[in-house]
Amino acid sequence: MSSYATRYLTIDEYKEWDALVLQSPNYSIFDTTLWLDTLSSVLKCHIKILGVFKKENLVGGVVFNVIKRFGIKIANTPPMSVYNSLHYIPRETQHKYRLGRYIYDIIAAIAERLQNDFHYIVITNHHEFKDIRGLKSQDWRQNILYSCRVSLDNVDLSLISAAKRRQVKKARKKLIITEEIKDIAPVYDIIEQTYIRQNLKCPLTLDEISGICTRMGHNVAIRAAREQNSEKYKAVIVLIVDDRNRYVYNLINAFEPESPDSGANSLLLWEGMEYFKGKRFELFDLGEAGIPSKYDFKSQFFTELEPYYQVSKSNFLFSIAWHLTKGRITKN
Repeated sequence: MSSYATRYLTIDEYKEWDALVLQSPNYSIFDTTLWLDTLSSVLKCHIKILGVFKKENLVGGVVFNVIKRFGIKIANTPPMSVYNSLHYIPRETQHKYRLGRYIYDIIAAIAERLQNDFHYIVITNHHEFKDIRGLKSQDWRQNILYSCRVSLDNVDLSLISAAKRRQVKKARKKLIITEEIKDIAPVYDIIEQTYIRQNLKCPLTLDEISGICTRMGHNVAIRAAREQNSEKYKAVIVLIVDDRNRYVYNLINAFEPESPDSGANSLLLWEGMEYFKGKRFELFDLGEAGIPSKYDFKSQFFTELEPYYQVSKSNFLFSIAWHLTKGRITKN
């Protein structure tokens, strides 16, 4: 019989959750209550945290967004989040097999509880989290995702592709400048139109993006590009700034199509990297790179392709609902 118990945390226990996440090898800002409270307040997400306890001590857990439709209960990665990783408190031991068993038991306890409580579960693990044996032993599916990340210590203009160097230089000759802005309203139309060009609906309204920026404070940075003598912006990037591990995550990158290309978006991305390199940040994550066209663009900025695991579990009832709704039931 397992010595670990699972239960959902109350709001009064959220400080304990933050303390656990800060100790976890899989820490990211997307699992902190700063981000989770923002999603709950602004996007009206139903965020739940499942904790794993050893006696009275919180030793592991996972966070997710609860969706209920047509009697189907879904535990999904929260919207706009890069991760909702599995977490555990590190254990000091000289015996690696004991550490491996400790991690396995915590993950297995999470898997058993979630698959009993939900018809479908999705967990997107931090790139540092590799040990998913506790899930695979219970027949969870695994899917490898990819992101493009720039190590800011090593990046230099000479290392990005020749095409991107030309665009950066071209933009500078055209007197395009990049700057941090505080208000998303002047650039929201650029964001919306960028999604429309891809036959997609913008995932956030103006009020929602503004709300996220307001609640996250200095942990969100909005950088935009414009011609020096114009107030009209040509490109924008919205970044989540994680001070603790010195990471920057690309939340939204949008630009106006131009013919010929002024290079404004390339300059915006490059000078954003320079800016955070100057602030001694370690990594600039350009985001999802599983689609070849996205990888082709992002890889030109001297990026490294980083794999990470997304795991899921579904039952028969969910499979029926998924087919009847053509997959729409899983939308956050």
